[in-house]
Amino acid sequence: MILEKARKEQCILLTHDLDFGDLLAASGANLPSVVIFHLRNMRPEHVNGHLLNVVSQYSTALENGAIVTVTEGQVRIRNLPLGTSE
Repeated sequence: MILEKARKEQCILLTHDLDFGDLLAASGANLPSVVIFHLRNMRPEHVNGHLLNVVSQYSTALENGAIVTVTEGQVRIRNLPLGTSE
């Protein structure tokens, strides 16, 4: 499974598929972090700009485990595991 591989390799999963956030939330795990891009413009340069912002501002949350949802005007952080410190 992709989430297990990312956890073992200490990676952050980048996606635009909302299912990964749901799967991670249901698992009760605190890693890996997932960044979900829900943008109108998914061109690489646009996504990369948002990614640089997320990494620079929320690196601690990403290291500790979070689901980060990125939209055009907002970044939402949900600490993992869900239900313990939201």
